[in-house]
Amino acid sequence: MAKAVNFLFCLMMLISSCDILRDSPYDVLAWTPGEGFHSNPGRIIVSVLLSHESDRVKTEQAFSLTEDGKTVKGNFFWDGSRLNFLPASPLEADHDDQITLGTGAQNNKGISLERKFEAFFSTRPPGARSAIIRTEPAREGSIPDNRGEFRIFFSAPVRLESCMDSVSFNPSTPGSWRLEDGSRTACFTPRDPWQPGILYRVKVDSGFAGISGEILGSEYNSVFSAGDDGEKPVLLKANALFPSVEEIPVEKIPPGMPGYFSLPEFYGWEAYTRLEFVFSEPVDLGGLRSLLAAEPSAALLMETAPEFSDRAVFRFAEFPPWGSSFLFRLGSGIKDRAGNGSEYEYLFRIICSGPYSKPPALTGIRLPLSPGNAENQRPVIFSPGDVFKDLPIEIGEGNYPFGERIPSWIELYFESAPETEIDPFSVMDLFRVETTNQALAFSPRSVIMGNFSRDPEPLWENFQRVEIQGFLTNSVHTGIVTFRIPPGLTDKRGNRSSVDFRISLSK
Repeated sequence: MAKAVNFLFCLMMLISSCDILRDSPYDVLAWTPGEGFHSNPGRIIVSVLLSHESDRVKTEQAFSLTEDGKTVKGNFFWDGSRLNFLPASPLEADHDDQITLGTGAQNNKGISLERKFEAFFSTRPPGARSAIIRTEPAREGSIPDNRGEFRIFFSAPVRLESCMDSVSFNPSTPGSWRLEDGSRTACFTPRDPWQPGILYRVKVDSGFAGISGEILGSEYNSVFSAGDDGEKPVLLKANALFPSVEEIPVEKIPPGMPGYFSLPEFYGWEAYTRLEFVFSEPVDLGGLRSLLAAEPSAALLMETAPEFSDRAVFRFAEFPPWGSSFLFRLGSGIKDRAGNGSEYEYLFRIICSGPYSKPPALTGIRLPLSPGNAENQRPVIFSPGDVFKDLPIEIGEGNYPFGERIPSWIELYFESAPETEIDPFSVMDLFRVETTNQALAFSPRSVIMGNFSRDPEPLWENFQRVEIQGFLTNSVHTGIVTFRIPPGLTDKRGNRSSVDFRISLSK
């Protein structure tokens, strides 16, 4: 019986001791080199003594040493429960250093560090100029709690008045400052909650004074957002606005992957078409403009205000030439309200071949060989392909006697975009008859767009017709006669031709 009682007592003691070990927190007991200034940085030993045997891989992964905010690379070695860190290069003078052990550190039973451990030391002599080591949240980071505090960590003690006078927020944010950690950490508490989705910019003036009166000497800027939005914006689609809407096929190029040689193409782009981007969330359109380019180079105007929006509309500053093509490239890094940047690059090509933007083109001409013969004026036709074809100007009765101004006409046939007409003023300004050796002369007097006195040329009855009435004077000389419309021919929609139309014939 006594043996049984002793056994039960020992078992209870063992269980109790296991509970004590199990409940004992996994924590940092000590660290080196200790706080304050260290005059010989090359001999500094960096270490962390832990309360339990550690999972060495996870604990090493959770450890970091920074020098003025920059991570120091190095190697680890262990001495029992003490983690030692040997920098790859000796630490340098005139810097502020921070040891951090995150909650990812675990002991060998899987118990994690209850709270992040941070320790500071310096190789900067006392009284040296203050420096900002880091901010919390970090640059382009976020405050998860909309009532959370913004902190600035300094290398030396600072004054509360400097925080109130030399630190500003944009948008302006009222609140209060306090100092911690021996006046080396400035904490700002907003009076009202931080607004989710707003990008806050903080500026510390170069004249920010430390406790001894020394100043920073250079301006410090940071940016952060409120909320826990970690989602990166994505381009959902691109649209061609006619004003009808047609989706443009877009290629998404992941980081590090070269662009494809065969890119999606969108045909039928009209001169007046606008380009619309649709994103998964509102993005900074002011920054978007600098990330969009068209190749070959073309001026693009953003019609949308440069603010946060999930849609952006662009147009060409000038109508693109019909038949041209442009490669659009939208780079990565488009920021949302939380400062998250888009990950992908987007590429697509447009072909400016919209039928309503097609510029007018000269199909051919028709003129009479016998303008004085009312019953049969013997009209002949010529097209731009009839290079140096014979123009049989005859001198008999009813035809074109030498030196006489004979009333005559020239019909011009045009191919144009649907639902529009040739601009008659454009024809009047541009049409001319040019000759060599003074072979003949044509003096236009009027332009007729309708109510023609003759039926159209059967081969070209589906084309638009313009009749130019005037006087033709024949001469005894032979030469080349060119019926010409230089670049600039337009229709009533504003489509403009860049072609120099010529029909050159031999007289």
